[in-house]
Amino acid sequence: MTSDSLLPYEITEEADLTYSFTTRHGIVYHAYFLDYSGYHPAFTNVYTFNIEPEKDTPHPIDKRIALTIIHLLRQFFSRNENAMIMICDTLDGKELKRKMLFSRWFMQYNDGNIQKYDASSASDGYILYVSLYIHRDNPHSRQLISAFYDLVKNNLY
Repeated sequence: MTSDSLLPYEITEEADLTYSFTTRHGIVYHAYFLDYSGYHPAFTNVYTFNIEPEKDTPHPIDKRIALTIIHLLRQFFSRNENAMIMICDTLDGKELKRKMLFSRWFMQYNDGNIQKYDASSASDGYILYVSLYIHRDNPHSRQLISAFYDLVKNNLY
């Protein structure tokens, strides 16, 4: 029998590529993918990923949150043409912590199917950390990687 602490939370699909789940502490999270194709002609099937709690309250460390996010990402990458750009939000000054958290999750949970490319861009007194996640069998990987670094050179515009 598998312990609940080793399972992802129950996920509700609210719309296409938009999900929510509630932790054992009653914290509701919203996770969603946004189309990023408008930023570069090569970005067909490229999305950003966001996850945020409904309320900005302190919460305890909960491994099931990571397992739930990993589950959503595995679903997303089950289509090997999909790619994801992760932009670490700078609004609260915790962008470096976010970068480190997602890097740790990547190292811990990646089964070798996903490749990760990191970059950063300095702008207006802060550093923006970004990563491209791409399936190793993505038929457009070279173009996507090149487009990603072009975008970073132009401060993501």
